[in-house]
Amino acid sequence: MIIQTVRSDNGGREGKWVALCILIILTAAAVLLPFHQQHHARLSLASHQIALKDVDQASLGLLADLRLAHEEIRNIYLENIDESHADLNVQIQQSERLDWEPIDSLKEQWLAPFVEDKSWDFYGKHQWTLIAPAMYQGLVQSSDQEKTARSFILVAAHQEPELWIDLDGKAKALSLSESVISDQALIDAGWSQVVFEQATANGHVH
Repeated sequence: MIIQTVRSDNGGREGKWVALCILIILTAAAVLLPFHQQHHARLSLASHQIALKDVDQASLGLLADLRLAHEEIRNIYLENIDESHADLNVQIQQSERLDWEPIDSLKEQWLAPFVEDKSWDFYGKHQWTLIAPAMYQGLVQSSDQEKTARSFILVAAHQEPELWIDLDGKAKALSLSESVISDQALIDAGWSQVVFEQATANGHVH
């Protein structure tokens, strides 16, 4: 009689190989991810752009108010337009400055940061002007500008808010225009576009 010992196949060896492969993949991902993120950031941000995380702390509160105001301003505009128009983007591009809610009306609705309350005073007493269709410019008026929020421009022409900031206090104030002001005009005037992470991921930057 021949007796042969048969080892049970419990998958131990295969399990070790699977675990080893997973460990190698996780290690490689941990090493390569920072380089991928750095490369992605370099590709996403142009010379006229600044990431939200790099905006100074004093400006973040005003920036947050503007993001909320953007939604309200667009809602008001959309309630007053011809909804049967085939292309909303074209309609906005062809809109006139007075088609958009004026500053006085925004103040009457107590919409921050346009209403002149304590927050307005704290941020730097910005002087807000509807300078072009869907474009609101706020210039800081406080004498102590090192401790206040920067000057901003809100563009409400798109579904997502578009914000431009005067980083060094040297950007030129834009004059009234009856047509949409281009991104290049903003760049030439010294304004920097604030880039949000979501916008970067979706490619909604200019």
